[in-house]
Amino acid sequence: MSTPRTSPPDDRPIIGPVAEEERRLWSQRLQRRVMRLLLLHDQRLFQGQFRTFYTGSDVAPLFAQYDRFLQLRTLSDELLHDIMPRIRRQLSLQTDQARLVEAAPTRGDIDWPRTIQRGWRESPGLPPITFETRLRQRSSVTPENLFTVAILLHYHHLVQAVLREALDGEGLETEEQQVLTANAEHAERELAAAYARALIESARHCDLEALAQQVEARLRPGSSPYRDLLAWWQRFTAFQVGRGSAQHAATLAPRRYDEKADAWLYEIWIMLELLHLLDATGALAGGAVQVRRDHLATAYTWNGQALLLTYNRQAEDASGEGAGWRNAPGVRPDYAVTRLPALPDLRDAEQRLIWREPPLLLDAKYYLSGSDPERTHGAVKKLLGDMALLGAAQCLLFFPALPEAQPPGPHESRLIERNPERYHGGAPIPLQIRLYRLAPRMPQADLQARLRAILDHISAYFATRPTSITCQGVCLDPDTISPTGRPLLNAAQILCPKPHIGPGVYDLVRWEDCLHNPYLCHVRDQTLVPPYVLRGSDLHDEAAG
Repeated sequence: MSTPRTSPPDDRPIIGPVAEEERRLWSQRLQRRVMRLLLLHDQRLFQGQFRTFYTGSDVAPLFAQYDRFLQLRTLSDELLHDIMPRIRRQLSLQTDQARLVEAAPTRGDIDWPRTIQRGWRESPGLPPITFETRLRQRSSVTPENLFTVAILLHYHHLVQAVLREALDGEGLETEEQQVLTANAEHAERELAAAYARALIESARHCDLEALAQQVEARLRPGSSPYRDLLAWWQRFTAFQVGRGSAQHAATLAPRRYDEKADAWLYEIWIMLELLHLLDATGALAGGAVQVRRDHLATAYTWNGQALLLTYNRQAEDASGEGAGWRNAPGVRPDYAVTRLPALPDLRDAEQRLIWREPPLLLDAKYYLSGSDPERTHGAVKKLLGDMALLGAAQCLLFFPALPEAQPPGPHESRLIERNPERYHGGAPIPLQIRLYRLAPRMPQADLQARLRAILDHISAYFATRPTSITCQGVCLDPDTISPTGRPLLNAAQILCPKPHIGPGVYDLVRWEDCLHNPYLCHVRDQTLVPPYVLRGSDLHDEAAG
């Protein structure tokens, strides 16, 4: 017999209102975990295009820190791999000519006229013992090099600060930590060069802004790595201003608690965790995720089912061919899963849409006030309306504060469906809403196990769906006699089941509509023989003939 899953102390299911301290901890966890997942998958899954998702969107402020990390990485590449190699090749050297009085052997070139004149003045008639010389000296102590070293010191300090910033359980790891560590080491190697070592102490105490103005004034026309370094410094300064104080942790949202922002993060977190799991199990079909503003989509295969997962924050659309109701509100499910390929759309002769295979819906609600089950009721009522508008039969609804699943679970907290003991004539499609607890502080192993169970349920649901639209018509016997002894006269004499729409869905179809009326017959484009009755008397007559 299975037993309920026990939760660690920091992941206890919450039935009543969520306390303020717990809200704050959840908010921090959401921010940091989303940041972690974005940094982990930015280049491969999103191919560096995730900024397209939030650019121009009302969720853009949530991704400020992620955006800054990408900027830091871009600025690092430009400084360390482009500008610094060119500076080393064209190192600024200052040439000075010093006049010295030296004894032999001399370091400089002897200025004989001056030496002879000096000798006549000091010791006439004697050969000179000391010589007037000119010494050319080349020095790397220039404003340009001092500016370069000061920038390297400043950059190295910032990268080290980012590496030190505590992200609690979501510290920088693997790829992003390696990138920052490699950049810090690269900067250290640059500072270990001979010219840089001589300037480090001076650079530590210089005024970078004043030095930048001095370097700009000394620039000659034409291309120069120092000109590019100045431009880089201007962008880097803007980046630092946007970054805020050094004590600000690497999170995605302001420190203050913002329930609306956290609700958005909760939705995005679930999508990213699903993508993370699908990627880890090799289930993603093409590798990269399709990214548009407020829209993410990816094809994947789970338990042999090819499916499309979509996360959509775009505006609700009450019009268009997808609308199945007149003058009804728009519907925009947060997430949807459809089959690949889906059953073909059904259209009439004018190509008007008659039916489209509905998706399986997923939704996430970051409701923290009130108590369970009352706080789930509003979301459930809205979803039942959305399912009716979309013709969907299944929805999985996620909450952070729910009772933990009980046996036989072990993952589904609650199933909402019609009471089978009641008659539901006229509504044969079995609507179901399954509630799952997905809390920000769930241990990663428990979270992944729950997401696997969710993906298993989705694939099992689509496995029961018909893979094609076929004729299953049954002719009603016109000779049927009612209990009153009277014949049942009905013009619609074909019972036409439609399992592609739902179990128990059927139409009563007239003979003239069979294979002709697209609203009643969904196989009219197929080459078929319509259903017919073969009676025993007909077989006898045929055998006798």
